[in-house]
Amino acid sequence: MHSVTNAIPTGTIASIPAKAHAHRALICAALGSSPSTILLSRTSKDIDATMDSLRGLGAHVVFENKVVTVTPGPALAKGKVVPHESGTTLRLLLPIAASICNNVDVDAKGRLPDRPLEPMLSEMKAHGVTFSQDKPPFTMTGRLQGGNFSMVGDVSSQFFSGLLLAAPQCEGATITSTTPLQSSDYVTLTTTTMADFGVTVDHTPASDTVRESFTVAANATFKGQNHYQIEGDWSNTAIWMVAAAMTGKPITITGMNKNSVQADRRIMQVMIDAGCDVVWDGMNITVIGRASKPIHADLEQMPDMLPVMAALACSISGESSFIKGARLRLKESDRLIAVANLVRDLGGTVREEGDDLYIIGSGILKGGQGDCVNDHRLVMAGTLMALISENPVTLKDSEAITKSYPDFFEDWNLLGGNAQPV
Repeated sequence: MHSVTNAIPTGTIASIPAKAHAHRALICAALGSSPSTILLSRTSKDIDATMDSLRGLGAHVVFENKVVTVTPGPALAKGKVVPHESGTTLRLLLPIAASICNNVDVDAKGRLPDRPLEPMLSEMKAHGVTFSQDKPPFTMTGRLQGGNFSMVGDVSSQFFSGLLLAAPQCEGATITSTTPLQSSDYVTLTTTTMADFGVTVDHTPASDTVRESFTVAANATFKGQNHYQIEGDWSNTAIWMVAAAMTGKPITITGMNKNSVQADRRIMQVMIDAGCDVVWDGMNITVIGRASKPIHADLEQMPDMLPVMAALACSISGESSFIKGARLRLKESDRLIAVANLVRDLGGTVREEGDDLYIIGSGILKGGQGDCVNDHRLVMAGTLMALISENPVTLKDSEAITKSYPDFFEDWNLLGGNAQPV
């Protein structure tokens, strides 16, 4: 547990590497025709899970002095995927592992075995793969065959990304979305990273007569890259942007890409709509001014931003609304319920209507103990809520922060905040 007071962070902080980008770059490198070096200033449990799993599939992966050296290896007769609690690692690597190994053991921890894998498993079964059971731990047998895949777009965009990354190893594939694709920016991040490593994805947008689809040619091959830079992470940069917006004390985050395709870059517009100024200076972004206008956000394309936006909403007088959050129920926790409970536990006012959440902010919370339900994004939200709390906030399961941002509390204190283990 950690106890967090309302001491205010301000100043300048370096961004951490984008977890979503790192997963995809490491995978492309491991599948390449030659070695790669990837510039990665920090790692996390989720990124470590992907590196461990790539080793389990035959790649040689070494992280040293802020550089990951990835040397593709020969396909193993029996591979192993060890995602720990990383849903991204599991969903991306299932089809990839099956595209290069005939037999793969897959493990998982925490809530991950219960998170949805359909319809991807059914599509993989239809393309040559059998499973010892339908949720991990399980063993996959048989090589994934290319061809045409159909997938609903409202469960996880990671299903599309995993199949696209697997496609070059199984002589090409077309993946068609049978419903509108949610979190489509993450698929764009996948196709952009694949292009960086030499594989072009042909995208056909949806129209009145055509469903959205993605095609990888049969002769596509990943190529190794040297000194490949991982972008700064918008998901975690949002913590600092929201802290500045909640307190009115400016924070500058360095090493960010204004033109990133990461989904959570949308937090910029949330800041502006809430009444803050967002100032760019090269690759540095600064948030100035205190948020004063309630938030009205559609969560379909940025579901991971709900927890920190909920903290921001508590600091703004009036009712903020967060709609279309159904997929948040499938995360590390049921994040709709978990966020609502955290707000209530710390003295805020919130109501749930189906998959929508409404927070009536007053600018002040009571503080007390909040349950982060072993969810790293709830740890971030609870820490932010301490900024407007009359009493310290004690965060249960605060250790979950190591999933994505192991040095978060150190960075928080470095900027003048006060978070201490208890």
